[in-house]
Amino acid sequence: MRVIAGRRKTTRGLVIVGVATLSLVSAGMAAAVVSTTNDALVFATAVTDGIAPTGAAFSVNENPPAPAVDAYECVLDDPATVADEGLCPTGVGNTPLAGFPTAGATYGVLTSGNAAYADDPNTAGNTGFGWGVPGTPIGEGVFDYQVVTITLPAATTSCLAFDFRFMSDEYPEFVNTNYNDAFIAQLNAWSVAADPATQTVNAPGNFAGGAGDVISVDGGGPSAMADAAALGITYDGATPLLTARTPVAPGSVNTVYLTIFDQGDSIYDSAAFVDNMRYENIDPKKCKSLSLDPFDGTTGINLVAGNQPKLSGNLSKLIVPAECNLPPGPISCNVSAAAAFTPTAGRTTTQDRTALLASTPLATGAANIAPSTVGKITMKTTKAGIKAVKAAIKKPAKLRATAKQLITKAKKLRAQGQIAKAKKLEKKAAALIKRAKALQKKPLGVVKITVTNGANGVSQTFKAFLKRP
Repeated sequence: MRVIAGRRKTTRGLVIVGVATLSLVSAGMAAAVVSTTNDALVFATAVTDGIAPTGAAFSVNENPPAPAVDAYECVLDDPATVADEGLCPTGVGNTPLAGFPTAGATYGVLTSGNAAYADDPNTAGNTGFGWGVPGTPIGEGVFDYQVVTITLPAATTSCLAFDFRFMSDEYPEFVNTNYNDAFIAQLNAWSVAADPATQTVNAPGNFAGGAGDVISVDGGGPSAMADAAALGITYDGATPLLTARTPVAPGSVNTVYLTIFDQGDSIYDSAAFVDNMRYENIDPKKCKSLSLDPFDGTTGINLVAGNQPKLSGNLSKLIVPAECNLPPGPISCNVSAAAAFTPTAGRTTTQDRTALLASTPLATGAANIAPSTVGKITMKTTKAGIKAVKAAIKKPAKLRATAKQLITKAKKLRAQGQIAKAKKLEKKAAALIKRAKALQKKPLGVVKITVTNGANGVSQTFKAFLKRP
């Protein structure tokens, strides 16, 4: 049986009513990085920063959530005392901690225990406060759940976003056991259920972690938890600093539901720092949260339209402009690439069309391109590739040289009175000159670039034209 460190376990849970004032919370911040608050609008204001919320409420034990129902009895920190005696599952931070705030001066702290613990030194692996409030609407074995609803003004763009980090003292000892605490974000409708047998969480429309990636103690993919010793928080584990995104209709009024809960018991605390909720001006295709496969079954790479691959002056490198089409966040496009070269069609003097159309390995390389930015895949060329490129560059000149030789022979034949043979050579020479002129106006050849994403093993081939120098 697990034992609580710090404050004693309690089963008391009374109604939270949004009556505390902003001045009360602000005054309490003098003694701590995080100050407890039971005022939902104060919490929402700290989270939204740039867009003032039009409404907010905390709720517990109601499906769907409603304000002030069987919630928690909070004891706010007394700023006149040195000791940190705040006791509430929600709080507001006003000093940098764990990468927050990400915008403005404040951020919200939502926990399954006591928000006052969040900024305490990590001196024990089992920090927590158990309220003992059962999470009946979520499922058997769920405790101390809290839902905050934040109603926002009309959307000014087509994408809603906020920054967050999930943390827990269930990590690492209780990963994939019976204590899968979780954090959920939903838009305009609340529905969360946890299976007591499998500890899995079902939350339709959850946009905190994207498709298939629940933000929880057992979570995997890019939102998986890791050791949090360097973050200065009391919790042992934390996800990376993440951004949740979901499409919205411009002009629509939206309500965000943020849910956190203990699963398995009501003891060790989990928390979510939340900040910078905003309507974001972003490419609609990138208005998404990270999923277990953030590349959604693709390489995540696109070639840049109108910006063709180029060879360096000494032909030692092939440089390919490329874009990482992930939304801004902690995951970049880390890819390897291989290129093959096929010269533009045009007969050789030996009429060897098979050799002419052969594809030659041109270059290999790799790149790490930051999300939502344009970068370069720089590849080292092969000896065979350089030879093929040089041959393609010289081909028009070779055709002209051959034509010149034919014209010289034709002149000799005319001098010898062999007019018919001379005309045949002159015709061939004219055709070679015509081909040389046409070839000079065309690209040097086609480059097929195969890009492979090491994270999901997906490969994708792009075709581009190599300009003639």
